[in-house]
Amino acid sequence: MNTLRRWYKEFILPAGLVGSLTVGAGMFAIPYAFARSGFLAGVLYLIFFSLVAIKINLSYANIISRKSGDYRFASFAGDHLGRTGFWAGIFAVVFGLLLGLTIYIVLAGSFWHLITQVNGYSPNILFWALGSLSVIVSLKKLASLDFLTYIVMGFIIALLLFLGLQNSASIPLLPSQPISLLIPYGIVLFALHSRAAIAPLEDYFEEKKISWKKARRPIILGTVIPACLFLVFAMAVNTLSPTGISDDAVSGLVIPSIVMSVVGVLGILALWTSYLVLGTEIRDVLVHDVHVPRWLALTLITFIPILLYLGGANSFATLVAIGGAIFLATECVLVVLMDGKITGRLSLLDKLLIAVFVLGSSFEVFHILTG
Repeated sequence: MNTLRRWYKEFILPAGLVGSLTVGAGMFAIPYAFARSGFLAGVLYLIFFSLVAIKINLSYANIISRKSGDYRFASFAGDHLGRTGFWAGIFAVVFGLLLGLTIYIVLAGSFWHLITQVNGYSPNILFWALGSLSVIVSLKKLASLDFLTYIVMGFIIALLLFLGLQNSASIPLLPSQPISLLIPYGIVLFALHSRAAIAPLEDYFEEKKISWKKARRPIILGTVIPACLFLVFAMAVNTLSPTGISDDAVSGLVIPSIVMSVVGVLGILALWTSYLVLGTEIRDVLVHDVHVPRWLALTLITFIPILLYLGGANSFATLVAIGGAIFLATECVLVVLMDGKITGRLSLLDKLLIAVFVLGSSFEVFHILTG
């Protein structure tokens, strides 16, 4: 019994923590990306970026193990890479998370439409108001409910898989056109990125007095499980979307109305919890790292996402791709450079990864500029 309890405390629960902070809004763009690129390419992206995520997470685990105290990503980047690294970290985290809040606002409307056929911006604005109010009043107890999001997302996947197994549909293995092979890049990177889970994991290990050297296996498992869930989710959505997969995965579902309502309610609950967590993290970065007054930080967090949404940033899959290919790719490059600074050199693998991130970001910028 003691062995099982220790195994649960040192392996299963930590892996669940990493997984809970990985599964999020990006998951809902994956079926669309796979449908456009073909599932063969999609699976290859999943495998590749799962390995990349493991590499980044283990590298960041090594980085944070060398510092004590209340450090955040930009502070680490500043310590190892100077002022340029610090501000690059601020750019990646703050703008990436603000874009993340905008993504949640967009997706909330899709879930709301599963419950009731209300048109226009009203559902999105209502979700934004509730989410922003939660951040402003600092609902700290809810901010720790990341595991709730993991459970809800897992239930949605299981429910859709159960319904999907009762149907049959051909899986598009090849891309609709060659250029579509590039579509999953930013989306899969966004969905699998879990660097932010490593600091809370270290806090857990410290609280439970577990050696940080034992974190390697939970990090790997907690990174791989979401990738498997994403593949299952994409296959289920493909089966349940006979008229075509929508970019948010849920708008094109053909399922019983009661199930649709359940998915809608659970989805909004998960998004609201995640909105609070992201908003709180941005506030802390702005206040503690950039030394912005609290009132100004809350003002920026409240109004920038909704202004982006009302200004036309409302294409879910496009926003996810931008978030992954530009902001999260920047985070990954910084982690590789920081780890290289600690070890004293950049390996060939490190240089290849940096090249992949830079080329991917360049393509995404080109795609945005050319429409």
